[in-house]
Amino acid sequence: MFNARPPFSRRSIQILTLACLFMLALAYAIILVRAAPDWPGIASLWPVSLVGLAGALVANSTGVGGGVVFVPVFSALRESGILELGAAQTIGVSFSIQCFGMSMGALTWLNRYYRRNIGPDEIAHRPVVGRIVILSLVTGLPALLATQHLADIDSALAFLMFKLFSIALGLALLAQIVILRGAQAKRERLSLNDQALIAVIGVVGGSATALFSVGIGELLALTLFLRRFPVDICVSSAVIVSAIAVWAGSVHHLDAGHLEWGVLVFAAPAVAAGGFLARRMAHALGALRLKLMTAIWIIGSSSALLVI
Repeated sequence: MFNARPPFSRRSIQILTLACLFMLALAYAIILVRAAPDWPGIASLWPVSLVGLAGALVANSTGVGGGVVFVPVFSALRESGILELGAAQTIGVSFSIQCFGMSMGALTWLNRYYRRNIGPDEIAHRPVVGRIVILSLVTGLPALLATQHLADIDSALAFLMFKLFSIALGLALLAQIVILRGAQAKRERLSLNDQALIAVIGVVGGSATALFSVGIGELLALTLFLRRFPVDICVSSAVIVSAIAVWAGSVHHLDAGHLEWGVLVFAAPAVAAGGFLARRMAHALGALRLKLMTAIWIIGSSSALLVI
């Protein structure tokens, strides 16, 4: 535990929050304009809101990105003929949806760390979270962008890799629950080994995120949990890193025309609401229940898609 001068003031965080909320409102206005010509055809997509809400609650309360919810559901809808999304579009839509949900989640966590009645534990967590975010993005963003522009992987192969990656992620989450059940978080400082590991996770996770829309935040959260850091540090770091990563990665999908505006009309406000509520749900249910439910969903949905 240690005290440190915060890198930002409470006022600067409030200004950042207002700027980000304005940016999200502007982005949603653009979505409405782009989707307007097809409104009669997209009105039936309103159930996507429920998917978005569920994905954002999972992502922002556990650090496991909403892509583990969006990609399987959208793929199932595609297979059933309800929603016509190719593999590349599915990943692109997942990226763009998470821009809204993860951004709201990141802003919620940031404002918690800079509220008036902040406790001494959270004051000590602020510089740790800041270092984790910077270390993972320094290597993660170049890996993400390079993979998007240089990797030429068949869409069917990429989707198979997503299923296998998700199952491995779910099993790792279950193993982490078993290994650390009942153990108390003890780590609140980053060692040199931690910093090196986080930098490596940035490379691996950034590349995985480019291919599957999940990776960097998930691997970061799991690693920090296994390294016995407090839940707030693990989840908030993963959410903030994921929020920045999906915004950076969405540019590629926007340029490539992979976005489905009708889906975003209903999903964007739902994931924003989920991102706002997720931290409260995390504290209400507890980390163990949330991680267990998330692991079961990831393994179950990905296994079902693998069979299909």
